[in-house]
Amino acid sequence: MKRPIIYIAATLLLTASCKPKFDEAAPKAGPVTEAVFASGSIEPKDAYILTSLSDGFMTRSYVSENDLVTDKQLLFRLDNRQQNTQVEIAQTNVAYAKLNASSSAPALLQIKAQMEASKVKQDADSMTLARYQRLYATHSVSRQDLDNAAVAYQSSNSSYRALQESYKATADRSRQELTNTQSQLQNARAGNQYYELMAIGAGKVYQVFKKQGDLVRRGDKVAQIGNPDSIIIYLDIDEGSIGKIQTGQQVLVELNTDKGKTLEARIHKIYPHFNETSQSYKVEARFTKETPGLISGTQLQANIITNRKENAMLIPHVYVGPGNKVLVKKGDKIDTAVITTGIVSDDWIEVLSGLNATDKIVKMK
Repeated sequence: MKRPIIYIAATLLLTASCKPKFDEAAPKAGPVTEAVFASGSIEPKDAYILTSLSDGFMTRSYVSENDLVTDKQLLFRLDNRQQNTQVEIAQTNVAYAKLNASSSAPALLQIKAQMEASKVKQDADSMTLARYQRLYATHSVSRQDLDNAAVAYQSSNSSYRALQESYKATADRSRQELTNTQSQLQNARAGNQYYELMAIGAGKVYQVFKKQGDLVRRGDKVAQIGNPDSIIIYLDIDEGSIGKIQTGQQVLVELNTDKGKTLEARIHKIYPHFNETSQSYKVEARFTKETPGLISGTQLQANIITNRKENAMLIPHVYVGPGNKVLVKKGDKIDTAVITTGIVSDDWIEVLSGLNATDKIVKMK
């Protein structure tokens, strides 16, 4: 009689132990904030990299980090001995070109002497031709004699004109060579300025990449200079979040050098260019208050506040499944509901529709 009762009790216990267990929660009203996480760094405003335009050893460094500089102040000097040699060669070439372009140039004097001799012959041949023409009119000379005199005159006249053209061409060529050598000298002297690196406007030296004695190649970074009165925050935003970013949004910043301290900034500018290397968009933010002691290049983490509500219907993030589905308990039954979401934070999701404030939602333990 007792064995069936024991069997039934054991069966009921087994059935009870297989019943699913759920955690329950209810929507609550409260504030919710949506934020986009971003990493980045701080840089001086209007910063630029002073770059070398020539090769050479750094012979003098006149500044170091944190120095304030003025516009066109000499900051670094490179070894320019090779360039000075080029200047000296160009000066010598100009001197020779000036001599060749002067009226006393040997080449011009030689042609001029030939012209004078040719002119004398031309005049003599002209007089001979005139005399033979008179004699021919009186039948004192033959037609052949007259033709020979005419040919001689034409030849000497052509020679004289050819020498005139040669003189002009030689003079023009000499003047052109003088112009070219003067341009080369000007370029050589201008090239000397590339060995003296000067500041482009007033600013502060934030970084010096080359020290005295270093070999500097053309295109090498030598120093970073920027506005000493302002620091800019540069943030990298992923493709999925850039559409939420707008100018004026609040940014909560934590510097890697000062963990635990939050600084406030605002979005100032959104750059419309996608960086293929970092796979992100660049966003610029500015601190809302002056923050002394900031160091250029400091890495940081930031949360950009993109949306905020003070009284929203919220449910825990973990209760929402794929497709925004939630399990709703109604008495002893559990149904599935699809909700419309609003702001999504790390822990909470705003419910716009699909649930009532009195509904109970569940999830498997």
